[in-house]
Amino acid sequence: MARMIPATIHPRVRSGAERLLFDIIRDAPGTGDWVCLHSLGLARHATKRRGEIDFLLLTRKGIFVLEVKGGGVARHGGVWRFTDRYGEVHEKHESPFDQASSAMFALENDMRQEFHSDERRSRLLFGYGAMFPDIVFDETGCEADRQLLYDARDRRKPITEYIDRLAAFARKSDSRARYAPSEKDIQTLVNFLRPDFDLIPPLGVQADAIAERLISLEKEQYAVIDAWEQYNHPRVLVQGGAGTGKTLLALETAVREARKPNCDVLLICYNRLLARFLEENAKARHSSGGIAVKSIYSLLNDLIGSSPLADEFESKRAITDASKVCRELYPEYALLALVESKVTPVKSLIIDEAQDIMTSGLLDVIDAFVEGGLKLGRWRIFCDVNNQASVFGAFDQAALERLLGYGQLSILVTNRRNTKPVADETAMLTRPRIAAPASVSGIPVQYSWYDKPDAQMSKLSKIVKRLLGEKVSPSRITVLSPLSVEKCCASSISDPQFVSVGWNNVWEIATGKCRSASYCTVSAFKGLENDFIILTDIEDLDSEWWRSVIYVGMSRAKVGLHLLLHESLRNVYEMRLRQWMEEHNAEPMSAE
Repeated sequence: MARMIPATIHPRVRSGAERLLFDIIRDAPGTGDWVCLHSLGLARHATKRRGEIDFLLLTRKGIFVLEVKGGGVARHGGVWRFTDRYGEVHEKHESPFDQASSAMFALENDMRQEFHSDERRSRLLFGYGAMFPDIVFDETGCEADRQLLYDARDRRKPITEYIDRLAAFARKSDSRARYAPSEKDIQTLVNFLRPDFDLIPPLGVQADAIAERLISLEKEQYAVIDAWEQYNHPRVLVQGGAGTGKTLLALETAVREARKPNCDVLLICYNRLLARFLEENAKARHSSGGIAVKSIYSLLNDLIGSSPLADEFESKRAITDASKVCRELYPEYALLALVESKVTPVKSLIIDEAQDIMTSGLLDVIDAFVEGGLKLGRWRIFCDVNNQASVFGAFDQAALERLLGYGQLSILVTNRRNTKPVADETAMLTRPRIAAPASVSGIPVQYSWYDKPDAQMSKLSKIVKRLLGEKVSPSRITVLSPLSVEKCCASSISDPQFVSVGWNNVWEIATGKCRSASYCTVSAFKGLENDFIILTDIEDLDSEWWRSVIYVGMSRAKVGLHLLLHESLRNVYEMRLRQWMEEHNAEPMSAE
């Protein structure tokens, strides 16, 4: 069998004759040393800006340019007409034999220039032929010799006989000394004519292109708000999985609400770092004010702290179990403080990441901060009841149903933050109840495995250095961990340098102004994002909390995602991957 380059014919090739001859050449016996290049372009041609060779055959007997014409053939008044199998007629003033010979001379000239210092390779034997596999062709006239012709009669014979004819004709018609190519010559010519190459844009360049496509999707998301305003829904509960644009819409909604006459806005979230980011973003987009941004416990602290109950609360907090302070103590004292304090409600209430504060006690408090309360007031509440609801362990189904009874439900179904590889791999590994599909193709998710802390540190350092070497700006890289800042892998690495995400730098990190790669806990980074996320210290994939925190961490990645998992999790990973592939017929991602 001959070696075909490419190995299969392109599906866009319409010529049935080329498809037929591709198979004949490939499957011909006694051709193990042949190499056939299909559809070879010629950048330098004597009469054309660009020429193309249907088949270039490299054999130990010579190098042959083959021009293929399928279907019907006619010549009238010197004009050649070729009728293909679709009934379309193509006219040419140049005969197939002239096409083949001119391409041969152009190619031979290129070879002579490339190997001018090599006497032998600059004088290899070249030949050409025209192939009409669908018809019997007897009308060559004086334009071509019968030896150059292959027609329907030759299909019953080995194609090696036709190549022998071309070789004999080439030697007979050229008085100069010519050499038959050796096996090494053929490989050298292949490397010159159609070299293998793998030129991949640096990740930094790929990330720019992916980010641009994601930004265009974000702009489309604003149509959701347009629909709310068009139908004048005063209360909307927005459900969407990770990456569906909830934070983007919460911020845009707050800005639009604040631009309305005499409308003040309160924007609440759980995460204090997210609150800081939202506050700075709101100032940048709506400098005239009107938007107050608070994390939920900052809001409750202010409420309790300004009431006569402040000292009693602090005393009680000091002796209360930490797991009960946020879930029980804060709502209890905030409700008592509402009796003692006068709260000025706002015209419009926005809550982002509401699944983290979805308890009846907290809703009772929040109720006082919006005119008309939650039942009759104007609000937009964004939540994800998927895996994210378990990160802080504060989700109450009854509270969700209460809001559903007050407002209109709006569901976000498309992932507009993550690329398809990131979204698919997140769904595969964490199995959320509802996975929002993504549409933008991107970089495959990468996995690395570690057995000891030192091994993980070494792998993390190499991953970051590789990204930096691929022209990824340090500001686009964030390392996340389910563990505390003090215990996470990134905190122990000195090369490269990382900065911890905190209150003072979250705006610079979120806007790409930080000059260093950053690291943070998953829970503190909730609601934020970066182009490249490296998720470390993954030690469990089964418990609800771990699946939740891995879900959140993975979905922070906009462009590239790398996970570092403990060796003990290989079986769990492989089981989920097999299950996912069976369900979705998906390709596995790369695991080191």
